[in-house]
Amino acid sequence: MKKNIRITVIVCLVWVAIVLYLTFNRYADNNDAATVSPEELREIGAMVYDEPVPVSDFELVDHTGEAFNNGSFDGKWSMLFFGFTNCPDICPLTMHELTGFYQDLEQGPYQQDTQVVMISVDPFRDDQQQIAKFMAGYDDSFLGVNGDFDVISRLASELFVAHGIMPVPAPDGGTPKNFLVNHSGNILLIDPQGEYRGFLEPNIKRPNILEAYQLIRQANS
Repeated sequence: MKKNIRITVIVCLVWVAIVLYLTFNRYADNNDAATVSPEELREIGAMVYDEPVPVSDFELVDHTGEAFNNGSFDGKWSMLFFGFTNCPDICPLTMHELTGFYQDLEQGPYQQDTQVVMISVDPFRDDQQQIAKFMAGYDDSFLGVNGDFDVISRLASELFVAHGIMPVPAPDGGTPKNFLVNHSGNILLIDPQGEYRGFLEPNIKRPNILEAYQLIRQANS
């Protein structure tokens, strides 16, 4: 009788072990997929589109004089920001947060194939020298980009970035000589195939940028 009880107990323990093993592996597989819900991303200021948005062909130039076009996205995840060097607040603040975020990536596997790019929405004043001077205040690997305003404007509109130039009235009532540049402050995420995958909200801080980016990368690994 006792022998039968021992056999029954052993069989039960083996069965429990098998169930636990299968449950663990199923859980591990789900973790490997690293699925993340839209709600979880929104809570930290990020949004990913259900379907990636294609980016039309464009030709611009970075602050080192090299061509910047669709091919510049190939094989990399790009954090793309539209701004300008004379921006008084959101641009330097965003670039500062992106610098910290990029430094944080040194502790993980993602820095090597991540690039940060600022495209100027004020190419009239942001020539190559001006952009290079501005970018010198941030990480050496960051790219500042300018080019023909019509090309930049079309690209910004295609990526749902609001932007515009507003003349500043002249004090004497004459022809305005100065202008302001308005633009939305989203940080755009372009995948290694050169498609627009989603964005991070304006004024997002370094820890949330890192968390959102890691979640998105894990979900696409």
